[in-house]
Amino acid sequence: MIAPITMFSDSKIAASFPRPHSTTTASATLTYVPPSSESTQELTKIRERWLKVRDLVMEMREKVPAPVDTMGCHVLPDEIVRTNSIASQNLQILISLLLSSQTKDQHTFAAVQSLRAHFHPDEITPERILSLSDQTLDSIIHGVGFHAKKTVYMKQIAGMLVNGGELGGRIPTTLEALVKTFPGIGPKMGILYLQNAKQYPNASEYQDLDPNEEFGLAVDTHVLRLAQQFRLVVRPARGPATMTPEIARAQLEEIVPKEQWKETNPLLVGFGQTICGARSKMCGECVIAGTGLCKAEVSGKAKSSAKKRKAEKVIASETVRTDIVVYADDSREETEKQENIVDIEELVGGRRLRSRKTAAR
Repeated sequence: MIAPITMFSDSKIAASFPRPHSTTTASATLTYVPPSSESTQELTKIRERWLKVRDLVMEMREKVPAPVDTMGCHVLPDEIVRTNSIASQNLQILISLLLSSQTKDQHTFAAVQSLRAHFHPDEITPERILSLSDQTLDSIIHGVGFHAKKTVYMKQIAGMLVNGGELGGRIPTTLEALVKTFPGIGPKMGILYLQNAKQYPNASEYQDLDPNEEFGLAVDTHVLRLAQQFRLVVRPARGPATMTPEIARAQLEEIVPKEQWKETNPLLVGFGQTICGARSKMCGECVIAGTGLCKAEVSGKAKSSAKKRKAEKVIASETVRTDIVVYADDSREETEKQENIVDIEELVGGRRLRSRKTAAR
């Protein structure tokens, strides 16, 4: 019998998701058995919640463009590939995904552009990557996180893809093969690659990419955080102490319709980049606020109000001290006014108040 999963500590809702079964390998892919009849009704509610959240997030995303819209891996080939070479396009998608780990889209985009500029007017190819020294390649991509390690990974990937290499110059077209073959490429990157790569012509031993196949729902830090924030996923009663991207992915794939898998990652990533960051949230301008769909907004609202009242109290009690200073050299009198200028936003943000000195002649 599958153990029930409690939906948050204060919820009386019964289990919504079956407990995942996984293999013993470190890179195990979690799978879920079909939901039981008892949990079907609750799953339906969560699916309805997702549709409401999706509509509201889409409304906010239309108002505020995000870096992922113009610098994400799904648009990079259109921006930087100069020819119709499918091999070059796919390689650049894979490289951009490798570089994107722990890195903002702006820095990833800049690094790929720098790599392209270094080889201009030629394309980026595995052979040309291998022709660079580790020091040179590292200096080109130094703007991304963990650039030294990614330099090593890029060289290893290029070595597999050179003409005559073990992959025959073609990147694998299954998620399992991508994750198993390439260092630094995890499930999220593999799914994004498969969703955005181009089909290889005349594929024989390599499986063609199916344009109608969604491959999976890519879960990164933004998607994981927002999925929990919107109460779309829950930590299993038995398993890891914290929610992991793979557990969240398995649950989200039960909730989100398959035809929405590809669009969900950039949709939520862009929302997390602009409207609802981990440290900076625009709840006052977000249409989701007040709907009860976002647990972070509900808990953060009272806290923010209390801090704002505290800031207003400080400002109301603030006094201005004026000192008269006489200068012997020219007998001028100058009034030096010292004010403690309080910025409510700084106080609400928990930062230390700063003093400014202004001189009034």
